[in-house]
Amino acid sequence: MNQIKQTVGLIGFGRFGVLLAELLSRDFHLVISDVRDLSGPVETAGYTWHDLGSVMEHDTVFLAVPISKLPDLLEQIAPMSHPEQLLIDVASVKTRIRDWMLQALPPSVQILNTHPMFGPDSYQRDRDLRLVFCPTRINSESEYQWRETFESWGCRLIELSVEEHDQQAARSQGITHFMGRVMKGMDIQPTAVDTHGFRQVHHVVEQTCQDTEELFHDLQFYNPYTAEMLTDFSRSVHAVKARIYRPDSPPEIIGYQGIPGSFSEEAAMSYIAEKQLGDIETRPCLTSSEVMSSLATFGIDRGIIAMENARGGVVHESIHALAKARCKIRSMFHIQVNQCLITKPGLAIDQITEVRSHPQALKQCSQYLKEIFSQVSQVEAEDTAEAARKLHAGDYSSTTAVIAPARAAEIYGLAVQKFGIQDLKDNQTLFLVVERTGTSI
Repeated sequence: MNQIKQTVGLIGFGRFGVLLAELLSRDFHLVISDVRDLSGPVETAGYTWHDLGSVMEHDTVFLAVPISKLPDLLEQIAPMSHPEQLLIDVASVKTRIRDWMLQALPPSVQILNTHPMFGPDSYQRDRDLRLVFCPTRINSESEYQWRETFESWGCRLIELSVEEHDQQAARSQGITHFMGRVMKGMDIQPTAVDTHGFRQVHHVVEQTCQDTEELFHDLQFYNPYTAEMLTDFSRSVHAVKARIYRPDSPPEIIGYQGIPGSFSEEAAMSYIAEKQLGDIETRPCLTSSEVMSSLATFGIDRGIIAMENARGGVVHESIHALAKARCKIRSMFHIQVNQCLITKPGLAIDQITEVRSHPQALKQCSQYLKEIFSQVSQVEAEDTAEAARKLHAGDYSSTTAVIAPARAAEIYGLAVQKFGIQDLKDNQTLFLVVERTGTSI
């Protein structure tokens, strides 16, 4: 007499659900449900289609839905569960799903968390079929049955804690899928000079990018170790790039915060002279953030930014840029800052209707402005020299005055009305020299 096959429920009939159904049908009758109406494809494949409630009547139910859909599904099926029922998930992350299942399901429901380390594309080719086996809450009889079943599929069981699984998966499956998407975004295509190694790499792109964007997102987002993996990946990329781009040579390009005529340009010239760097290219970067961006993208080799002034205090723009950047501080130095009141030629001081400059310059000259221009509006600008350039270009009213270095007036054809208007005569500003992490000199 033939033994009557046990019936197993399957919720989810996506790409992996189709493969799972094929494997389960070797030993079990299947009843399948999905949030979509897939009754046609299910019945064509020879399985039985049922509503969710009917599927949940069975003693063992597999959950093969997208990770992001699991919390809502668990909330929906928890009232339909019954004591000693076994729910088995097959998702690519484990810690959060284990926690969701423990939180949503009654204590009498058994839980088995698994991760088949193969998919529809790799199942036929992979000779080493592995399945991570996490017996979260399961009796010995059920555990023995499913160990035997999975092994009959040719699977080698790997027993890990859910935390161990996620930590290892982030640095294997996670980084593989991440690199596949990165290379797809770069539109990496086969060429006439492909090496065997490249063909293997391109196969990774083809294989990983067949999965849905939803699966890729969930695989990364719901793994608690993804952020650590991506941080290490980014750090390694920067270190490798640093070895490629002039690791043992003096810097060729120094970027500075501001434009020609700014105090940061003066600081850059002072630094180059002190370090005897010779005829070296300098590159203006309007803001501290642009300095950091140019450094990260290898547009410059070192950057110079203003950090603190004796009168104006901390340069908050630079603090914020440093906090967001990956760089190291090579050195620091001070220069004397002499602020000048600058206008268009021929304008009298009593004709000035507004004063514009960087917030730091306005702070450094606050007492002078209070005494001389108490009734004149003060407007913040991105940079002292940039304010001078805009005055010259006609972007400001012809009756505007700017506070900027004397060199800015010389460069942009303006007139210095008064030199050294800062409140502190010994007006020192601290500058930092920053460089990429991984730079060796």
